[in-house]
Amino acid sequence: MDGTLRILLVVVAATIPAALIHELGRAAAALLLTKGRVIVLLGSGRPLFSVRIGRVLIAPTARALFDGECLHEPTTSPRRATAILLAGPLVGDVVFLAAAAAAATWNGGVTEHPTVQLALFVFALVALTRASADLVRAVGSGPRLAVAAKPVASAR
Repeated sequence: MDGTLRILLVVVAATIPAALIHELGRAAAALLLTKGRVIVLLGSGRPLFSVRIGRVLIAPTARALFDGECLHEPTTSPRRATAILLAGPLVGDVVFLAAAAAAATWNGGVTEHPTVQLALFVFALVALTRASADLVRAVGSGPRLAVAAKPVASAR
C-alpha cells in the first residue's frame, strides 16, 4: 500500500474513535447530571442506524468524521449544561495525554509497528484538536453581557 494512502487511512481510522470518546465523555456527564435519555450523534445529518445502551442512544451519520453532538434534556440548569459541555474537552485532553505518552514512550514502536504508532499520534492529535475546537466554540458562543449605552445629553 502506498505511503500517502496508508496515512490517510490511519487518519480516518483514528478520527472516528476520537470523536466517539469525546462525545461519550459528554454522555457520561449527562447521565450523571440528568434523568432523561441521552443521544450521542456522531456527525451531522440523518442517522444511519442507532444503538441503545440503557439511557444512551448512539447514532452515527454519514458525516461521522466532521462533527458530533450529545443531546440531553433541555431543562438542565446552566451549571449542569456547562459541566456537560466541558466534559467532552476534558476527556479529549486526558485521551490526548494518554495516547501521546503511549506513542512517545513505546520502545521499538518505530521499527516494529510504525503504522500503529502513527495511529496513536494521529489519534492523540485529533483528540486534542476536537477538544480545543469545542472550547473555542463554547467561548465564542457563551453568554454575553449586554452593556447599555449611556444616553447622550442633548445640546439645548
